[in-house]
Amino acid sequence: MNFQEYLYNQGFQREDLLARIAESLELNDSRTSKMVSAYNAIYDVLKVDPVFFSKVDFVVYPQGSKAIGTTTKPYGKDEFDLDIVVHVKDYYYNYTSSEIYNHLIRVFRSNDTYRSKLIPKNRCARINYSGDFHLDILPGCIVIYNEDKLMVPDRELSSWTSTFPKGYIGWFLDIAKDVRQPILLRKAYENFVTLTEAKAEQEDLPEENFYSKEPLKRAVQLTKRYRDIFFQKNQKYKTSSIVLTTIFGQFYQGEPSIYETIDNVLSRIINNYSDYQLLFENHGINKRIKVINPVNAEEDFTDKWDKDKEYYFQFIAFAKSYKEKWERLKKGNFGVAEELFGSSRTKTILKSQMENLSMGKSDTLEKAGLTILSGKNYVDTQGNISQDAGYESKPHRNYGG
Repeated sequence: MNFQEYLYNQGFQREDLLARIAESLELNDSRTSKMVSAYNAIYDVLKVDPVFFSKVDFVVYPQGSKAIGTTTKPYGKDEFDLDIVVHVKDYYYNYTSSEIYNHLIRVFRSNDTYRSKLIPKNRCARINYSGDFHLDILPGCIVIYNEDKLMVPDRELSSWTSTFPKGYIGWFLDIAKDVRQPILLRKAYENFVTLTEAKAEQEDLPEENFYSKEPLKRAVQLTKRYRDIFFQKNQKYKTSSIVLTTIFGQFYQGEPSIYETIDNVLSRIINNYSDYQLLFENHGINKRIKVINPVNAEEDFTDKWDKDKEYYFQFIAFAKSYKEKWERLKKGNFGVAEELFGSSRTKTILKSQMENLSMGKSDTLEKAGLTILSGKNYVDTQGNISQDAGYESKPHRNYGG
């Protein structure tokens, strides 16, 4: 049996390969350290503002991919972005939308460190660390006392608009945890990763255990990477991360592996599109896949698809291309993994796994690989691996790199 046949027939090895590729897309320690430092500094600057922020009760917390565990490092010329919420615990109707926005801009514009990095956006203040990453800082006020739904400023509308970052985070994390005995966790792990509990004034950025990350999160990471590759020369119509994440969350049905999650969700996307096509061809009814915020019906993540239909057409083209390449991978062509996920480590990951497979029988390999991968193993003075005696090993994170 050759390597590709082995991967096709062995669920764990196939899942291990996809998990390794997804992990290779994670932000490195250096970039993560810079991001954490920049994130913490935002609260420090706001809390000493003598005009507004020092006089109101507010909390700072992350939203987006960092909050839900689906980050990927930048591809090509892209920058990593960290989305931050400045949650003012006062009713939105006590202020105008421009008032809240202008206070945020004023703080950064008057600060020597941030003045040159500041880029005012429609709803947020962007702090751009050129060539590396940027922070998008979104201010908002509460709607109902002691609840987390917010109204945020929209300069284009000259008004407030509704959003619910905390609700979305909880929705996605709950779905990700609602998994049927994950293949990797079933054999080697015990706990799921959870979002760090809120602090009184500022929340920590979530820390992630790479090896116990749920299949849905890994599937979203890998999908976002192929999105980056597919739209590399067509950035204008690039499908947003929030759209991809929401679609995967809505179509996910507790699949126990990254492989099955991607396989089934792609099929459901294509089937939905085909159903709408038939509806149009047979009855002249023009419908499309629509992505509404699952915790805030007032927020349509795909509203611009109506204003410019090319966004929708390009999303469908991306989904079809992803599906076509995925089918090739399913048939045992694991070389297509590099086309799909573009990781510079894909070949070395494949090479590393092939070398590991050649070192022993599959059953022996899987048992040794699981104990090493999980980090819950010990090595004695003779180099023997066990799960209860010797020196404790750290989780394996080499991946052939």
